[in-house]
Amino acid sequence: MSGAENESEFRDLLDWLTKHTGLKFREDQHRHTMTTLRRLMKMDCVEGFTEFRRRLERNPQLLSDAIDQLTVGETYFFREHQHFEFIRQEVIPDFRTRSGHHEPIRAWSAGCATGEEAYSLAIVFTQEHVSSTILATDLSSAAIEKAQRAVFRPWSFRGQASDAVRPFVTESGDQFTLSQRIKRRVQFQRLNLAANTYPSSANGTCNMDLILCRNVLIYFGAETVREISRRLFKSLSPGGWLITASGDPRLVEHADYEVVACDHGVFYRRPLDAESAAKTAASGRSRSSPLTDFDARQRSTERASERLTARTLTARTLLAKPPFPAPADPVTKHLASVTSFNAGDDFGETRSARERADDSDACLAQIKLVAATDPDRALEICRTATVRHPLVEELHYLHGVLLADADQPLMALESIRKAIFLNRSSVMSHFLFASIQRRQGQYVSARKHFRRVCELCALGNPNDVLPMSNGETVADIAVAAQSQLSRIESRRDP
Repeated sequence: MSGAENESEFRDLLDWLTKHTGLKFREDQHRHTMTTLRRLMKMDCVEGFTEFRRRLERNPQLLSDAIDQLTVGETYFFREHQHFEFIRQEVIPDFRTRSGHHEPIRAWSAGCATGEEAYSLAIVFTQEHVSSTILATDLSSAAIEKAQRAVFRPWSFRGQASDAVRPFVTESGDQFTLSQRIKRRVQFQRLNLAANTYPSSANGTCNMDLILCRNVLIYFGAETVREISRRLFKSLSPGGWLITASGDPRLVEHADYEVVACDHGVFYRRPLDAESAAKTAASGRSRSSPLTDFDARQRSTERASERLTARTLTARTLLAKPPFPAPADPVTKHLASVTSFNAGDDFGETRSARERADDSDACLAQIKLVAATDPDRALEICRTATVRHPLVEELHYLHGVLLADADQPLMALESIRKAIFLNRSSVMSHFLFASIQRRQGQYVSARKHFRRVCELCALGNPNDVLPMSNGETVADIAVAAQSQLSRIESRRDP
């Protein structure tokens, strides 16, 4: 068989796998994928990709084995532990308010791999004395079988919060067996998220109060992600929560989710219907806005910042005295650019206020325009825009810049932290965060973020202009960050 024919058969096989499993196969992974498939073919004594596809069509177990090999079931207990803190602090109290303590919370670990996520949920509910039913599903039959055995190796306990698991396991050598108390709280079954088999009462995937679907959607193409997002929305009960991983694609465009951004991350919620909202209001704790508690924390932080007497890093301070000795201070230039937006771009004459509010790019442009003459109003517009568009990194970054200019360093740090959460590789966000921390005397944190800036810059092209900068290149910011690190190390800061 010629190379071209072999390549054609290989791509036909991938197309078939995508159609039947929803999995996507990136071009840069084709070599690894081909190697994996050839290993499976050799084990099954098959030489051609076309013949292997026929075998997969006839043999569900072989298909399951192939899926196991092609996907990485990477998981451990309490992975992304901040999500479980959000469940403790927000989801459980919210559910208790809505249910009146009379019903078990219904939770679903979608794409559970070998079970650590689902069992972590069971541990949280046990610790919080919450009655629950937990469904755990995965595409891989082998993963489910392993999860049901509930016997784990030390590698499953490497997470930051994994010590919480220790009281619920029995250790024998390098194996840890989960207690029946936790094990019996989880029901496992095979389910393909790409298939139109949910929500359904037949498989228990409807009226969910909580769904975790983390590090799963990265394996699917855009159209499949769209369909999964819609089905997960329909699987939620009114007021139910959906938690995805920080690296998963955003879902807000695909269904009418409410989006909640807080210190623990960004989460999705199905809005309460009229009946549920009335019941919640009658209980004495209205949840008409999912950001109510978050706004309260913001106001509390703002009051704290007003009492702050230490020297802070603000736009005015930066403009008056650059934070590092350089002929052209990148931070000063960027902060100054907030007030140098082209004032001739009057969005108010061409677009309605609602249209501007619904367009994050228009919001950014308007904020920069207004900041030229009215920084306080620009700050208020930006605050509102971050609530309306909680997944737009640059809005949170710009909010941080404006808060720093308004002498609100703690609030500025909180906003920049959200920008970093949305894009952990944001050089400018790390740089500004570190600069504010240095001025606050938080040298350990500042050093950490300046070093992160240097690491990220080392991965880039020195001549590339950085996103959200005012034209500074990777090399410009790398030099600035290194200068700051040197000052911190020598403790020459005022």
